[in-house]
Amino acid sequence: MAVPDRFGLLPAGPLLLTTEETRLLWAFVHGDIMDAAVRAWLRASLGFCPRHTWAYAVVEIELWEAGVGGRGGHQPFDVCVLYEDLCRTLSARLGRPRGWGRRAEAALAPARRCYLCTQLAGPRREGFALGYANSNSAALAAEANLLRHTRRWCAATVEEWLPSACPACLGGRSPGADDGGARLCRLHLAEAVRTRTADDAGAAARVAEAADRLASLARRLAALARSMTAAGAPADAGTEASWIEALGFFGGWQFPAYLAGIPADGAP
Repeated sequence: MAVPDRFGLLPAGPLLLTTEETRLLWAFVHGDIMDAAVRAWLRASLGFCPRHTWAYAVVEIELWEAGVGGRGGHQPFDVCVLYEDLCRTLSARLGRPRGWGRRAEAALAPARRCYLCTQLAGPRREGFALGYANSNSAALAAEANLLRHTRRWCAATVEEWLPSACPACLGGRSPGADDGGARLCRLHLAEAVRTRTADDAGAAARVAEAADRLASLARRLAALARSMTAAGAPADAGTEASWIEALGFFGGWQFPAYLAGIPADGAP
């Protein structure tokens, strides 16, 4: 069953992937991410919708068994490659010096629909749809939905990423609140800019801080990706948390908080 496109936040709870979502994401990890036209689409759409932002990471982490580095597999390597690119791209857009209000509002809103939602909304395939390399997509979906490795990543690094989590995602506070404003995720930052819930100077400062934060995240994501190669140095805990921070910024924080056992008020 197709999952509707939703420019909103994932609820706190399990993320149960459908067979077709798993089939498409497993193929994406093995090929589409390297296609130039797809990468241009993803820059325009700011990655995936919130659901498929996290579904993409789950599929790679749960199903990709082999790899180098300390973990030897079940690592978000493709996730790091894509979101390093997206962090650098959005940081550059937000960091331009003139017309911050209109510019930031446009930069923070997707210009295209989620790539995976678009595929799911296409005509239904007749008969049995084979997965990548004739894989059994139903079996892969069942394995991915156990969330064993993704849960372990989120729980092991929670002390690193929780201070950076969006307070509006975890505690329900207003996106315009001064407390934690610099840590707003993309969706809540876009809402704050759109509704001007704070003074222009304060909102402009948060946009500038978001640009700096994204540039820093891009560097940490690059270091994490290198740690998953034969020549890369091992990653420390802060670097290992960078992919969660990046996806939290782009897709909201409820899902990793759920996996790490963080209650709605954001307290561990």
